[in-house]
Amino acid sequence: MPYNAEIHEFRMPPEALGATGEYPVVIVGGGPIGMAAALDLAHHNIRSVILEKGNTVGTASKAICWSKRTLEIFDRLGCGKRMLDKGITWNVGKIFYGNADTPLYEFDLLPETGHQYPAFVNLQQYYVEEYLVDAVEAEPLCEMRWLSKVTSLEQDRDHATVSVESPEHEYRLQASYVLAADGNKSDIRQMLGLDFGGRLFEDNFLIADLKVKGEMPEERWFWFDPPDGIGVSALLHKQADDVWRTDYQIGWDIDKEKELEPANI
Repeated sequence: MPYNAEIHEFRMPPEALGATGEYPVVIVGGGPIGMAAALDLAHHNIRSVILEKGNTVGTASKAICWSKRTLEIFDRLGCGKRMLDKGITWNVGKIFYGNADTPLYEFDLLPETGHQYPAFVNLQQYYVEEYLVDAVEAEPLCEMRWLSKVTSLEQDRDHATVSVESPEHEYRLQASYVLAADGNKSDIRQMLGLDFGGRLFEDNFLIADLKVKGEMPEERWFWFDPPDGIGVSALLHKQADDVWRTDYQIGWDIDKEKELEPANI
């Protein structure tokens, strides 16, 4: 479900006009991790600048399921309440098998009352990013620089030097620390020859956001052997704006192009 994101303008940084840029922390990547890190640093009176190569927040829903602990952290950073107000609250999950209408198992992740935040809030990531942008722009110790791509990184004994490409000029920043928050295909890690360790899960999932109006409980529903005969498992989550996340486990040996045809989806 594409999101009509606000386009953020490039603002000329002082370094592009000849000033020396020295910062305690330079953060590469303006997603949730980069912005949350900048805000948390500001709470400890540490200044940072965020370099984001794009000029919008993400336009796909991406992460949608925010746990209670994450909501508590975002509350400290200034956007937890907005997430709670906009998102879909759920505590109950149900597991089904095949065509059965009655769940095999169900659980309540927050059976107690009186908590500030629920077990989970479902909310598209682009909303969370916009809330974080607002918080960053309101914090004097944080600076977001859009359309700013890191092209090289050099390390010395006591600092790192980052070269930045912008629409107007190329310039350099010095930092005591550089935080790589630019995703699993991080340019920074590649520049430093650092691997991204992990394990390959040999399966494929077809994930789609569908806009549907309908009355269904605000719960997490999961199927083994889903009733339509497609896939090994299926997951259904309600999001804000009458958007439903569907997640089908469809196997390892598949024709990806065929599975992505609109009719099949």
